[in-house]
Amino acid sequence: DKKKFTASHGPVVGKECENCGKRFKMGGPMWTEPIHDKTWIRDMLKMMDKGGKEEFAIFDKVKGLLTLIEEELEDVPLSVCLHDVTRTLKCCPPPHDDIRSAIANAGFRVSSTHDNATAIKTDAPWPVFWDIMKGWVKDHPLAHDPQEGSPAHAILSKPAEIQAKFARVFSALSKGKMNKVARFTPNPESHWGPGTRAGRKKRPPSAQHFFKDGSNKARKVEGGEGGEEATKKEEQPPPQQQQ
Repeated sequence: DKKKFTASHGPVVGKECENCGKRFKMGGPMWTEPIHDKTWIRDMLKMMDKGGKEEFAIFDKVKGLLTLIEEELEDVPLSVCLHDVTRTLKCCPPPHDDIRSAIANAGFRVSSTHDNATAIKTDAPWPVFWDIMKGWVKDHPLAHDPQEGSPAHAILSKPAEIQAKFARVFSALSKGKMNKVARFTPNPESHWGPGTRAGRKKRPPSAQHFFKDGSNKARKVEGGEGGEEATKKEEQPPPQQQQ
């Protein structure tokens, strides 16, 4: 049997965002299934609880990464960077715990993400998330009114459908943070990690530079591996042809 495959039509969304009114940008393909084996992660964390910090220089870094992965929502493929959100709204950045608690109070799940210290994962739809940010802006007014036609103006001009509640919900907070597990730790030493790609070593520059002055003299500078050598010499007139 002959089968013919053609490009699908989609996604089934409008051309413009319902929240800010701007056009969508296509991206992908994206993996939407879980990318971590939580059972293996938990076994690794139990093994690390027995010791090994003295033997491995990146023990704290690995444990912090595994802790973040263990807390991360498996069925939410994408994350929301709070710095990008506040940059869009031109507002002061809210504490992560406040936003996470507000999402939990609205009845949705939230977690950290292992690849970005300023991002969160949540199953809350965008209208709910923007309503929470509207509540934050209401409690912390902007320094200047958003420019008309900007995404911030389009988002903040719409009335919120839910009232954001920032009362602390400890079940929504990071367990690793409350247990004082080091997350997003720096490298164990300077210049740690893979080095630059090997290549041809650059030689010192070697060129001639002429700086003319009022006495019609020129300075010749030659650079080489042994250092720089400078000489001055008179400009010689062009030779005349003998008849």
